[in-house]
Amino acid sequence: MSLFSTLNSALRAKANLRLPLVAGTLLLLLTACFGVSEANQHYNNGVNLLQEGLFEESLVEFDQAIVLDDSSAASYHNRALAKEHMGRLADAVEDYTLALKLDPDLVFAYTNRGSSYSKLGKLESALADFNRALSLDNESVSAHTQLGLVFLNLGRLKEAVTSLDRAIALDPESHQAYVNRGIAYGRLGETDLAMADYSMAIELNPSYGPAYSNRGLEYLGIGEFELGIADLDRAIEIVPGLASPYISRGVSYSATGDLTAALADYSKAITLDPTKLDAYINRALAYNQLGEPEKAVSDYETALLIAPDSSTLYTNRGASYHSQGNLPKALADFEKALVLDPNSVAAWYNLGIAHEDLGQLDRAIIDYSQAIAISPENVTALINRGLVYAELEEHELAIADMSRVVEINPTYAKAYLIRAYAYTSIGNEPAAKANINQAVNLGVDRATAEKSIAELATAP
Repeated sequence: MSLFSTLNSALRAKANLRLPLVAGTLLLLLTACFGVSEANQHYNNGVNLLQEGLFEESLVEFDQAIVLDDSSAASYHNRALAKEHMGRLADAVEDYTLALKLDPDLVFAYTNRGSSYSKLGKLESALADFNRALSLDNESVSAHTQLGLVFLNLGRLKEAVTSLDRAIALDPESHQAYVNRGIAYGRLGETDLAMADYSMAIELNPSYGPAYSNRGLEYLGIGEFELGIADLDRAIEIVPGLASPYISRGVSYSATGDLTAALADYSKAITLDPTKLDAYINRALAYNQLGEPEKAVSDYETALLIAPDSSTLYTNRGASYHSQGNLPKALADFEKALVLDPNSVAAWYNLGIAHEDLGQLDRAIIDYSQAIAISPENVTALINRGLVYAELEEHELAIADMSRVVEINPTYAKAYLIRAYAYTSIGNEPAAKANINQAVNLGVDRATAEKSIAELATAP
């Protein structure tokens, strides 16, 4: 690659792969067994079936209990719990609400309805339920744990830590609380604290897969790929049917350069869960790295069926089309990405590259300028705009862009070389020489740099 070629790497976003947890829902137990009514008998049968994981069968029993006695808050509560386990979340919320009308102080109903709201993405409603539960019982470990999870999902990380601190103080053996607090610490950039929490969760429950998955991701984030892979191996061993650990291990393999193993893991994840968007995105990235953009395009097309309004997916597919040399389709995808998200730096940047490749340099300047306006310290966009300015013989503007680059990153040797060329082009040899010297101090070969600049300066 020439010292002065533009930077053509597409800016692709990978999905967040951390695994926040939902604390277990709470079951109201059996009624007394002496002289029970027919309604209570059905209720007790339902409880036993629910504890065995036979949710549909338990639902039938709770239905019968409610037909015989519709004043039992516990029956509505446990029927809601069965529905929640069956994925009928809206129906579960309705039954929890009926239970609370009958018993407004039923703490479990607030906690479990909050869990259903959380799963439905209704985080503010969940927040209200958990706070109400804690107003009734401030020592509810489940409520504190799930409140922490809601704060985590709302991005209120310090509040999440506070809630999870309280859960752990009440129950120092709550491995779920440690994992969720570890996630909060990780997002706060407190890697050591996150690692300590994941390790404590593993110590408390060595068979708890999410602790290994999240610690593996933390290792990935600090470049300890082998340790990360070992943790993800263990997570997969514990629960082989989950897609997410395979995706995370695939990312780890990709980081070590083992793209074959990465592809195998992404494909396994897709087999386990064909709706797993992260798997398609990361497999497409691996295909692009292997020089197989047509396979990447296919994965992005499938991903777009799952998330048709994703600006990132259109940007990434456009980059894959670009790699194939299909500029019309690449342009169409970048433009669609910008309709969906006008502030997408990646889409503006890649659109600039495409316009540059088409020889539409004025359009490329506009595109790079949009990317820089949104992200003023985007070095790659500044480099590319500076090179286009230089090609258009707008050397003062090229110098300004390169000066901004070295202000952001004083060790970026390429910026000094581009600035040296621009100074040479306007006849400022002392400034050109000073910039070459700076590049050489950063490891650039002097003879190669001087030859490249001389050839460009004398080119017609």
